[in-house]
Amino acid sequence: METLFDTVEKTTAEQFDAANPQVWYEFERIALQVAGRGHKHYGAKAIFEVIRFRRAIETTDADFKLNNNLTPYYARKFMERHPEYDGFFEIRRSKEDE
Repeated sequence: METLFDTVEKTTAEQFDAANPQVWYEFERIALQVAGRGHKHYGAKAIFEVIRFRRAIETTDADFKLNNNLTPYYARKFMERHPEYDGFFEIRRSKEDE
């Protein structure tokens, strides 16, 4: 059964994604690069750290924040959009799975 908390969390991730499409494109590009180098598994949080690093040195937007709570959303989105990489990210059960 979905609770109000679950709905708010999912909506927040979807809203962030819609408002910041560059994060998805960068996440997807990096994940495909890593997979293309032969890696069978990788960490979605490592990709988030790369995105944070690049934003810090390539932009002047000091207000840009990338919350770690969004990591599972992007990992799932990647594997849904790229079923050939199912299992690329380790997915632990979460409220989204229920």
